[in-house]
Amino acid sequence: MIQWHLLHVGTATGPSLPFITILTVAAAATALLLGLALAAFLQRRSRSYLLIVGAFAALFARSAVAGLSTMGYLSPANHHLLEHGLDVVLVALVVAAVYLARSDDRTPEYES
Repeated sequence: MIQWHLLHVGTATGPSLPFITILTVAAAATALLLGLALAAFLQRRSRSYLLIVGAFAALFARSAVAGLSTMGYLSPANHHLLEHGLDVVLVALVVAAVYLARSDDRTPEYES
């Protein structure tokens, strides 16, 4: 039997149905966005698109961490460490993608 750990939402018997629903919808939506980002990268083949794929992968990993934590596979301390670490990775990848996209826009066509 799975032992439920209380993290953000739940009762002694386990997480609430709305929490599980939101977590499932978030994971599915993020997986869809990750697939779309991967398709865009395969079409464009640019570093900024690759960084966006990484950012969506980090966002999907956050949902996976939440799911694993909810099922008791991660301790609350590890849950928070991984979740906030993935936040840092996600932000760094988005900032790097924007920086690369902006610097590519300023490069004259004859130099590329």
